[in-house]
Amino acid sequence: MSVLLIRLAAPMQSWGANSRFSRRETEMMPTKSGVIGLIAAALGMGRRESLQRFEGLRFGVRTDQAGTIMSDYHTAQHESWKNPKLSQRFYLQDAVFLAGLESKNQTELLEYENALHSPYYQLFLGRRSCPPDGPIWCSIVKESLELALQEAPWQATQRHMNWASRTRQHFPERSEAEIIIEPSAESAKQDFIDSLNDEPISYDMRHRQWRSRGIVRLPKTVVFNTKNSAPSLVQQTISPDVEALSSAGSEDGFLRAVAQVENEES
Repeated sequence: MSVLLIRLAAPMQSWGANSRFSRRETEMMPTKSGVIGLIAAALGMGRRESLQRFEGLRFGVRTDQAGTIMSDYHTAQHESWKNPKLSQRFYLQDAVFLAGLESKNQTELLEYENALHSPYYQLFLGRRSCPPDGPIWCSIVKESLELALQEAPWQATQRHMNWASRTRQHFPERSEAEIIIEPSAESAKQDFIDSLNDEPISYDMRHRQWRSRGIVRLPKTVVFNTKNSAPSLVQQTISPDVEALSSAGSEDGFLRAVAQVENEES
């Protein structure tokens, strides 16, 4: 397997998966539909072109710098409208992610890498108001998606690395990263799988379409060395509530977890 790693960084990003009408929210990390759209723009594809060439790509994201949420009260006016259109839009500020696309076809990934280095259309991270912080860095590695995201060096800004190093004693999460990926055939039998309406079918403005895809959170958190950006892995701790749910049947485990919480509160 080969994986195309893509660094996604910008003053603002916005990755919608469920946004509609006047409230335009953002996911906390890049979406597959957004990253595929980024590559399609780099290739010079039109919105009505088939996306069949992207089928079978396995997608994952590592959060190297989480950033913060920003909201914007947005108005739009046209001479033909009686009243202005109002909407509330949400963005991620100062975030950095490492996205990965896994494929058996390395030639295909190489084409995408070359396109991102020399894009046909202007590239944006989710919305047109979100250009990247510079040329998009990307690289191809011969690893599984899990290993590629676990072993890649820290991609956060130098300012964030320095800040994380100074405050690591009190805020260790600033030098940690979680990884969310699409499950493999093997892990699909073992892991808890959530879903997101994020597999692109069509970008046609008249009839945009997506379908659901599975996502799993890797049980090990990536912890970075703040001096040399080298990653290591730490098993995530499981809360007593989750342990109670998994140690018995779902109903019995749920009742045990609730009872434990009530005892702690009392």
